[in-house]
Amino acid sequence: MEEKIYTLLNEQVNKEFQSAYVYLDFYNFFEEKSLDGFSKWYKDQANEEISHAWRFINYLHDMDQQVKLTPIEHKSQKYSSVKEVLEGGLHHEQYISGCIRDIYSQANETKDFETMNFLNYFLSEQIEEEVNARNLIAKYDFVGESGVLGMNGILQNSSDHQAQ
Repeated sequence: MEEKIYTLLNEQVNKEFQSAYVYLDFYNFFEEKSLDGFSKWYKDQANEEISHAWRFINYLHDMDQQVKLTPIEHKSQKYSSVKEVLEGGLHHEQYISGCIRDIYSQANETKDFETMNFLNYFLSEQIEEEVNARNLIAKYDFVGESGVLGMNGILQNSSDHQAQ
């Protein structure tokens, strides 16, 4: 495996764990507001990011590469509104999508077909993540602050982690 690809994949492990922390911040925001549907949504999201980190770890091991864990840099944020959190989720997913595309691009350049194949899952996953984030924002924009409890109920009853 090319050194650059190896480094990017190891960095992505860290970014996936950082993503879990971002979503745990969102979870805490909604828990403090007793919006259990939203908090459930972001708890599920945090767990999904941890599972993504494991996929990268396992891939590195499968490719006979050492995994180098690094400290997770994260500072908890204070949010002023539901919309700020929802928009933060979209911006974060767009950032992660860019990171995945950067690794894919580098793998393509070096003809690392195995890594390109591995990343295909994440390219599709990031489309889903961005769609879900945009859908939450669109629904919020439609119902406004007065509709947050209704959205909360929908998210509380969602079993497939898709924004209904």
